[in-house]
Amino acid sequence: MTNRHNYDQPTNYIIRIQGVIDPTWSDWFGGFTIIPQNGETVLEGEVNHQAALHGILAKINQLGLVILLVEKITPCKNGK
Repeated sequence: MTNRHNYDQPTNYIIRIQGVIDPTWSDWFGGFTIIPQNGETVLEGEVNHQAALHGILAKINQLGLVILLVEKITPCKNGK
């Protein structure tokens, strides 16, 4: 069984999707930084727990966009 507490810590992620999202949608994506790049979009930011990450991924799905990459960058220390 996995230690559940590892999934309940603030963590930084990069999510790369096919298609372009306007950076003004940042609030809708939980404050993630949105960086359009050559027909793709990079979302970069912090989530407080894995359930929040699933929420961001669900929003991408609602837009009908293809997820190319989800990468955990590093756990945050003291919420930063």
